This record gives sequence, structure tokens and C-alpha cells, in this order.
Amino acid sequence: MKEQRQARILEIIARFEVETQEELAEYLDLAGFKTTQATVSRDIKELGLIKIVGRSGRQIYTQAPSSGGDSLADRLVRILRNAVLNIDFTSNLIVLKTFSGGGNAAAAALDSLQLPGVMGTIAGDDTVLIIVKDANETAPLVDRLSQMLNR
Repeated sequence: MKEQRQARILEIIARFEVETQEELAEYLDLAGFKTTQATVSRDIKELGLIKIVGRSGRQIYTQAPSSGGDSLADRLVRILRNAVLNIDFTSNLIVLKTFSGGGNAAAAALDSLQLPGVMGTIAGDDTVLIIVKDANETAPLVDRLSQMLNR
């Protein structure tokens, strides 16, 4: 539940300019996660979220750039494990199926991991498309993702 809630938090801040913990708690409530401000505060700390100036000029939450520490990478992998249901590939494309609403959080986690050979990700509601630079790198990347996901 915690990992799913944190995955949803990453999705929410990727979609919306969230300024306060209370606002984030409201978005979580709308997504079916009943939570307290204290829990949201802990999640923000555990996810390493920071505030930046958004497009609107307001201070908003975002993911901190990876500092290379294992704890952030471990959290990102945990988010992936809880979000991803299936993995498939062809040529230089990898498709991850996620729980409904988990696509953006999984893509954000993948982007933060900065996996070699990945050109980029495109997220839908329950699907992530990973575009690999070289088709020869696709199968090894799928193997690496499968290992990360314990599959």
C-alpha cells in the first residue's frame, strides 16, 4: 500500500503543480488513498521530493535529481516492482503494463534511474513505452528490468 501510494504521489506531481502537503493529500484522497498530512510528509521525505518554482511561479513539489545514493535507487526500484504487472518487447521498443494510473509513476522512476541505452519513455495511464537506442540493447535491458522487478 505504501509503495502504491508513493507511486501515485510521483504520478500526481508529474501531472499537476502541487504546492502544499494538504493539496497533495487531497489528490491522494481523490485517487482512493485516504491519508493524513503526517503520512504525506513522511512520503515526501522518503521520496526525496523538493520544491522548485513551477510554470505558474508557485513553489511546487518535484523529484530531486538522483544524487547517486542507493536509497533513492532502491525506492525507485520498489515503485517499479509495485507498479509493473507485465513486460514485453520488440525490436527497440519495450512495453510495461502497470496497474491503472501507474504508468506515469513507473515512467518517472525509470527516467530517474537513467538506464543506459534508453532514449526516453512515454507514459499512459497503465502503460509505459521505453524507446531503446539500439535494437541489440533491448533484450539485455529487458533482462535487467526483469531482474530489478524480480521476475
